[in-house]
Amino acid sequence: MSCSDVFLPGKIVSLCHPNVECDITNGHWHSWFNDQNITKYLEHGVRSINAIDEAQIIRSDLAKTSNLILSIVGNESGKIFGVISIKNINHLLMRGEIALVTNNECLPGAALEAMALMTNHAFDRLNLQKLYAGQHEGLWKWVNTLALIGYRIEGIRRCQGYRNGKPYDVILTGVTASDYYKLKFERDGDILSGDALMLSKKRCKDNKAEALKKILNDFNLDYF
Repeated sequence: MSCSDVFLPGKIVSLCHPNVECDITNGHWHSWFNDQNITKYLEHGVRSINAIDEAQIIRSDLAKTSNLILSIVGNESGKIFGVISIKNINHLLMRGEIALVTNNECLPGAALEAMALMTNHAFDRLNLQKLYAGQHEGLWKWVNTLALIGYRIEGIRRCQGYRNGKPYDVILTGVTASDYYKLKFERDGDILSGDALMLSKKRCKDNKAEALKKILNDFNLDYF
């Protein structure tokens, strides 16, 4: 069970201030980044990490005012099963980088709700105007899910990494405060339309990132 204090409550999950001693030092947080399945599309999983080292990393990150790191806790189980963060917060340029990692526990709608809670907080309380992220091209279905709450594909970063014997591209996504609030207004003040799970089922089935890659490839042929 998580010992964290609730910061942003939701219907499926709540975002909580991490309790380093309970959640990490005496918990399984570090094991997510040793799991080859969880890190399949992440930059983690190259070196093993133990609970003590993970706790040091989180303590250091929590101390930075340019970071906001929260644990994701299931409301029914009380168990922590993920972490969500906004890093590189720049109040002058009004932007930040959002990211989320969950363990192998299946809790439908939870990841989308966590992103909605954090995105709303970024715009409502941190007064940011832009959130951005980058996802491995293999996570295109997650990119389509994020589109449901206003995140748009903004570009493709080619050959951004190398894994399993071949390079991979990264899909660049982002959401502006104006786009987010416009969509929220259209949904009568609830960006999730009352149910994150039902909303997630409406995601686009097509790989829009592949379509964009083709457009960019065709466009760039003009330079050769």
